[in-house]
Amino acid sequence: MNKKVIFIKLKNTPNCKKIIDAFKKSFDEYDENKKNTFDHYYYPFSENASYLNELNDGEQYYFIASLYDNNNGKIKFTTQFLGVGMPKKSENQLRITTKYAVEDNTMTQSLRKLSALNLNKDFADKEYVAIEESKYLFEQIDFILGEVYKPEQNNWEYEKIDSESNLHPLAQRNEYCRRQYNLREPQKNRGEFQRDYERIVHSKAFRRMVDKAQVFSASRGDYYRTRMTHSQVVAQIARGIASELNLNIFLTEAIALGHDIGHTPFGHQGERTLNDILNDKIKIIKNCDMFKNYDKSDDNSDRDSDDILKDDYRLGGFKHNYQSVRVASQLEEQYFEIEGMDLSYQTLEGMLKHTKLKKDQFKLDEFISADNGIDELHFENDFCSTLEGQIVAIADEIAQRGHDLDDALSSGIMSYEEFKNYMTIKKVKDLYDMIDSVDNHKKEFSEKRRKFSDEKDLVNSRLVSTVIKYLINDVISTSKENINHYTVDKFENNGHAVDESLIKFSNEALMISQFLETIITNKVINSPEIALFDNNGETIVSGLFKAYYNDPRLLHKGTQRRIYSDIRRFTQNVVSFELGNHEVVKKEIYNITKADLSDKNKYSLDFIKEYMMKRKILVRNICDFISGMTDTYAINEYRKIEKQL
Repeated sequence: MNKKVIFIKLKNTPNCKKIIDAFKKSFDEYDENKKNTFDHYYYPFSENASYLNELNDGEQYYFIASLYDNNNGKIKFTTQFLGVGMPKKSENQLRITTKYAVEDNTMTQSLRKLSALNLNKDFADKEYVAIEESKYLFEQIDFILGEVYKPEQNNWEYEKIDSESNLHPLAQRNEYCRRQYNLREPQKNRGEFQRDYERIVHSKAFRRMVDKAQVFSASRGDYYRTRMTHSQVVAQIARGIASELNLNIFLTEAIALGHDIGHTPFGHQGERTLNDILNDKIKIIKNCDMFKNYDKSDDNSDRDSDDILKDDYRLGGFKHNYQSVRVASQLEEQYFEIEGMDLSYQTLEGMLKHTKLKKDQFKLDEFISADNGIDELHFENDFCSTLEGQIVAIADEIAQRGHDLDDALSSGIMSYEEFKNYMTIKKVKDLYDMIDSVDNHKKEFSEKRRKFSDEKDLVNSRLVSTVIKYLINDVISTSKENINHYTVDKFENNGHAVDESLIKFSNEALMISQFLETIITNKVINSPEIALFDNNGETIVSGLFKAYYNDPRLLHKGTQRRIYSDIRRFTQNVVSFELGNHEVVKKEIYNITKADLSDKNKYSLDFIKEYMMKRKILVRNICDFISGMTDTYAINEYRKIEKQL
């Protein structure tokens, strides 16, 4: 299509009624599933008009026809028609197909201002048509009028692979793989879960975990765990358990390495802060109370019968396991064809269920775009439908017990003797005896004059290793027994999914794991050092969110484009923060962020609906941007913005 744009001015007078009706009827009969209806309606060109020399017969051009009133020289735009026109100069006609008709809004205002047209000055004498040629103007009209891109789904069948022939009957296999898009053709010697593993390792989200805090920030020292090193440890533990149980190693490692890619900077405090903002505990979002779930069973509800507060407008909350699914299925860009990495549903489910779902607070459809995602991820169950996913969930718990303890000992928040004293209660005697053997082992080699370069560090290392070993061995022995009692027929009849939690601690080990968590919470999480770290994290995350919310133009250009794209999926009244007219962009930002959408006297119901959705889209994209930051990037962005305020 030629990049010229035809502007037509339509004065709202009886003389123009026939022409105006042509645009309206063309729109009423427009069907995007059928061919353009150029032959039905037309706009009459003036004979021998100068602008005709700028158009080519038979080519298609975008047009904007502006209906306006002129009261004593004061112009007021009313209806705007956008569509595709094809000149037929021999008959002095522009054959038209009107694709969009709307009352004047921010989108049409921005397009007019970008063209810099003046209705009184920029049209030839007694002419009502002007031709403009602008790449940015054309691209925005094309985006508004064009069909929203929808990726295609392939129907590959995944075959058995030799390397999986000896796996346990309850293991996931290549031929069981299910994906949203099935983007790439299967390869003979490369399994689908291996593909998942490789896609995660090569993702930007995975690389960013190298500078995201676990408990201590990386600035505390390069010894302390980050999300990256934590994920690697989880993968190592999970691989060991899966190997002993003869389950799918690639799937297990893919889940383990991907389970935290949706985590925020500053550990769980960043996660809590974003969730508090979305739930209005930290006051930033205008009319935040309007975005909460409407409980129809509430007899005391005083909402109007035309209340618009349905789940579509729910802001939801923030939790890193849900965000990991969102990153993998929507935000990470690795392919031209689709958003996300097209990971298998088995991998996505394991990432989602590595921690508690809290289904009363979070809705899965806010984080995954697939229509069948809720069914495919077995959202009705809190546990994973694959044993590999269940392994990662418990490996994550073991890893946390181990390296949080290691960080606590290494930082000096808790001493080895303190920890040993905690373990003297009768219920943990078996683990205490194993810990006590660490001392005996150290003494044995000290008496042999073995010199340690750092005795404290070595003792801590052996202590943590002992705790991890105890928990791993318990999981393996307990889970083997559970698996042996589960029938293969039940697994196969259930679509190669288990309907029970089979990868477990024994009751004794579960109690010990929970006891260790209590100790670490008391000594580490509640320590002054961590409290200061959390406070700083909350200040930075909430400060960034407030700055981005008040002026979305501060966001990264990529995030601005995603907001533009997300809004277009919902409405054609979309204005680019990046390329739109600055006056109109400022007005649009005000409507999205500051307009009091509870004022039904000031705003129409359609306006309120539209800008509630736009506000929701903006808020979710701000969460995406902040949660994707590393600690260092977030700190630097905060300092940069703070200087400008």
